[in-house]
Amino acid sequence: MKSFLKLTFCLAGGVFLIMTAASAQELDIEVKGFGLHKLEVTHPDGTLQRYIINIPQGYDGSKPVPLILGLHYGFQRVEGSERPEPYWTEGFFTKIYQQAFKPLNAIFLAADSVNGNWSTPENEAAVLRLMDSVIATYNIDDKKTIVTGYSMGGFGTWHMASKYQDRFAGAVPIAGMPVAMDTFREDREFIDVDWHIPLYVIHSKVDGLIDIGPTTEYVKKLKTDGKDVTFQVLEVLTHHQENMLPEPMGKTVPWIKRVWRNAE
Repeated sequence: MKSFLKLTFCLAGGVFLIMTAASAQELDIEVKGFGLHKLEVTHPDGTLQRYIINIPQGYDGSKPVPLILGLHYGFQRVEGSERPEPYWTEGFFTKIYQQAFKPLNAIFLAADSVNGNWSTPENEAAVLRLMDSVIATYNIDDKKTIVTGYSMGGFGTWHMASKYQDRFAGAVPIAGMPVAMDTFREDREFIDVDWHIPLYVIHSKVDGLIDIGPTTEYVKKLKTDGKDVTFQVLEVLTHHQENMLPEPMGKTVPWIKRVWRNAE
């Protein structure tokens, strides 16, 4: 439960909320109205992080809405850094999720990586701090959350969901193995946790870059262990055809709604 107080005010015809009391957020989050916004925030250690946030139509802060955390795919690094081009998340969101997730009426949050893949300590800290600050700023139902990602973001989804199961109602990893990303080609270190959140796994038989075999084996074991896991196997999409994912992503919507109902 959130214990802080909020103050409402009107801006461009919408009602928005600002936190004014205890449980103060660490980050200065800009409150936005309907649509997709490209923003940036500075963390306490001085790290600059760019992120996108998509606010569903009709959100006015009067009722809590779900939150989806998205982890973007791989990138060509800006010279001399471990960062992607600014707002790498925008294409990630618009290609894969924007159309498919409209029926969920959720806020979608996705940040640029601040240092390499999603399992680095810097990315973990930055993403969780940003997520907590967004939850504190907007009227979020923090029991109705999902983490999802594609490719590098799929690996990151397996990692973040397994390590922080208390933060997510469920997870949707796409085209990423349930292993440490730096071991996926050889000497794979599979995630070894007791899963208690539902999983919806998506992978293609003809991915061509990330082998479906290890994911298939892992899902089979989870099902044998009685875990709540759904596996959507794609037949034709190769790894770099992410623009064709809205249709299979749309099939996750009833599952996500079920997960959120169970979290109430």
